[in-house]
Amino acid sequence: MVPGLTDEHEARIEAAWQDMLDEIAAGALCRDVLAERGLSKTSVRRYRMADAQRVADWREAIADSAVELNDEHLATLRNTDMDPSRMRAKLNGLEWQMAKRDPDRYADRSRHDINVKTLDLGPILARAEARLAAQRVIEGEVLRPALGAPQQLADSGLDLANSLF
Repeated sequence: MVPGLTDEHEARIEAAWQDMLDEIAAGALCRDVLAERGLSKTSVRRYRMADAQRVADWREAIADSAVELNDEHLATLRNTDMDPSRMRAKLNGLEWQMAKRDPDRYADRSRHDINVKTLDLGPILARAEARLAAQRVIEGEVLRPALGAPQQLADSGLDLANSLF
């Protein structure tokens, strides 16, 4: 049972749910689809929000309606009888609606996920250092000495440079 809806009202919405989604995906206005069935936006929203699958289905129908708006956009572009300023206004409105209904496909800008995931590199580096240490020592004999501390490296590099002159 959906909170805020009677069983009868919920049954009416459930019976019309798939038809409403199909009409919306075909480009019908949500207001008109609900009005012809005598349903309010609030009751349909309550019904929709009670189940995650219904929310996903609703969003998919809205995104699919952007394809219909795109077809209307192309038809408007091909209409040579329309006044150019009126055509531009209609095209801008259709582009805006398409971007709102399916932003992944029709928006001017791409959307980026700004959630940053951190990764602890400590265990990875420890395993890499163990592999390097294992390669340096064979049968108890050190083949290559491990790198010294950064200060030792800097001093030996300076000594090398001074010995060249």
